[in-house]
Amino acid sequence: MRVTAAGTKRVSMAALICTNSGHRHRLIYRIHLDRGPAKGRRKGFTETDYAHLLDAAHQQLGGPMSRAS
Repeated sequence: MRVTAAGTKRVSMAALICTNSGHRHRLIYRIHLDRGPAKGRRKGFTETDYAHLLDAAHQQLGGPMSRAS
């Protein structure tokens, strides 16, 4: 995956790979750009961002999810 972020100090990416036998694999991801120091600006993902990523996966897949490690 190619990411271009000129002038950005840090690029953070969170992703889920979704699989189901007999179906195509899906990659669902979110990107956060850190553009430098500023008061109150976060550098990476928050717990809420991860919750939104899981919710987006649930909505796109249209069914229940389970975690495997």
